[in-house]
Amino acid sequence: MQIPLSEILALPSVRRGAPHVEHAGTGECWIRRVHSSEVFEMGPLLRGGELLLTTGLGLKGLSPTRLEAYVDALADAGLSALAVELGRTFAALPPPLVVAARRRDLVLLTFREVVPFEEVVEAFHDLVKEREFGDLRAGERIWQHLLDCVLAEQGLPELLRRIAALADGEAHLLANDGRVVAASTTTGRAAAPEPGGHHRSVELADTHWGSLVVTGARAEDLEAVLDRGVVAVRLELLRAGSAQEPAMLDSALLRDIVEDRVPSTEELHSRFEVAGLAVDAETAVVGLAVAGDRRTPKASLVAATRRVCRAHLGACVVGPVGDEVLALARAPRGGDAGLREQLASMCASLTVEETGGHGIVAVAGGEPATGLDGVTASLGQARSVATIARRLGLRAEPMLARDWGIYRLLAHLTGTPELTEFLREQVGPLLDNDAEHGTDLVRTLDTYLQQGLGKTETAKALGIRRQTLYNRLDRINQVLGRDAFDGHESRTALGLALHAWRLRTGVDPGRAHT
Repeated sequence: MQIPLSEILALPSVRRGAPHVEHAGTGECWIRRVHSSEVFEMGPLLRGGELLLTTGLGLKGLSPTRLEAYVDALADAGLSALAVELGRTFAALPPPLVVAARRRDLVLLTFREVVPFEEVVEAFHDLVKEREFGDLRAGERIWQHLLDCVLAEQGLPELLRRIAALADGEAHLLANDGRVVAASTTTGRAAAPEPGGHHRSVELADTHWGSLVVTGARAEDLEAVLDRGVVAVRLELLRAGSAQEPAMLDSALLRDIVEDRVPSTEELHSRFEVAGLAVDAETAVVGLAVAGDRRTPKASLVAATRRVCRAHLGACVVGPVGDEVLALARAPRGGDAGLREQLASMCASLTVEETGGHGIVAVAGGEPATGLDGVTASLGQARSVATIARRLGLRAEPMLARDWGIYRLLAHLTGTPELTEFLREQVGPLLDNDAEHGTDLVRTLDTYLQQGLGKTETAKALGIRRQTLYNRLDRINQVLGRDAFDGHESRTALGLALHAWRLRTGVDPGRAHT
């Protein structure tokens, strides 16, 4: 959020410093952050839009050329304004600072009285928080006003009139072919809106259905009206649609959560209510992802998931997003054990017959959570685990996000040069040796680590004699050029590399030859 400099100068803690504008610049000056620093090389540390406070201590004794270079570096970094406190280092501003500020059109201020910079910074942050809370309160008021209309089933014309009143303008709903579906201006046949105006796309089931157009708007919180208005229109279209469209309502809500288009927890809960999942602020909700064979008709998988989810978890929101079918439901009792039990039951219930003769890859669950951020994270975790299940070639497995944390971490690194170098460093020589000589060193290493370095168990799992295992372990050390099993760090690094290799290749060295 950006605040006009004029409002910052009006803050009591700032006024106590007797601020004076030495160079005002052209146009309004907007401030994104307030920092204080005595460092000369401050330019590279800035991101733009800041007000920088300094006593000039880092500028003392510098030549005119260096002083101008200081201002140039700040201007190059996008600094909005520089404020210098007089009296500690400089009795008056050095002329080169003023010359450079005017040349670069950088707003330049002086404080003629001593003011603790920390007070200025805190006052600015308090002002930002006050503005943000004010915007949030205004957004919630707007949303509740529009949602009441949808819940009361007052229809599109009344909803458009409410949007127009909030925007202090006129509102039209246009279909994809340009037809005027509803408008705030008439009870008869609605005329097309005036050219221009503010447009928001209305999407249903990932398809552009039409547009919400607001013209002549004069409201200060217009963006909040538009953002919430288009959601309310979509809800009303789905509410008033055919019996098949509740599934579209679920899908729209899930997609908005995943794409971070729901602005607050309050709006999330109200949309849950519209979708039939009533929860309060204390109710834990869990995100689920069902990954099926991609040949499975998505509609069949959605229907089967909804039926099974309702049977095991009660009321839920279910819909397709990308390759998976996502769901939100109340978290079962019993913590991880309870959730694991329900996921296993859901896996068993999603039979082949229900999904068109094809298989279920996984039913994945995120961490139960409350609040918008938590619900978004839970769905994201479930989706990530479902993607991992596909990559690893799993079938019909219940999967909790916490159990697959190492793969979720590695998934963020897949394809990066750092992970490639790590794989080459840790197991690259073994992969090369297996490819060149037809040996089975990677699978031996993987099995040995999985068996906790138990030689008897490893030999049995591999179906080889103990002496053969000893020979292979010696060969692994020779190829890697070190005692690979000496030290926890070395063993952990090898295990992590093998997990990364599984995720990258989709090949499990513990189940098949490399």
